[in-house]
Amino acid sequence: MHEVSWGRDDRPVVTESEPVSMSRETTFDRDLHAVRDRAELGAIFTHLCEKVAEDLQRKGYVGKTIGIKLRYDDFKIATRDQTIDRFTDDGKTIRQVGGQCLKRVPLERPLRLLGVRVGALAKAGSPEALAPTGAARSTTEPAATTASLF
Repeated sequence: MHEVSWGRDDRPVVTESEPVSMSRETTFDRDLHAVRDRAELGAIFTHLCEKVAEDLQRKGYVGKTIGIKLRYDDFKIATRDQTIDRFTDDGKTIRQVGGQCLKRVPLERPLRLLGVRVGALAKAGSPEALAPTGAARSTTEPAATTASLF
């Protein structure tokens, strides 16, 4: 133990590992408001969801936990995640579930950053990804069934 603490260790260094999540986020040139800039935010959010889906597909992964990240103009951060019942790499599904997460965050303050994340990853086509699973669950509250805020 003493030798290892001094950096004396002959074991090979492992520099690669499987990802646990993939995400995309963007910081805005100017703060955007959820009501006044709804169309612009909606387009950005959809684009981020599509890019995360492309990343998953390109790298051969699917995920079950979809989350959002917001940074407000006062630099406070809000995140919300929701775990769905089936693995996905579909942009529309990511957009829909991410939109449900948006309903659970305050949107009164202007936004400085918006991000989308997909976690609980598995290799596409793996037994884990193909196995039937139980009902959807949310990490904080039940999923909403109406359209997203933007």
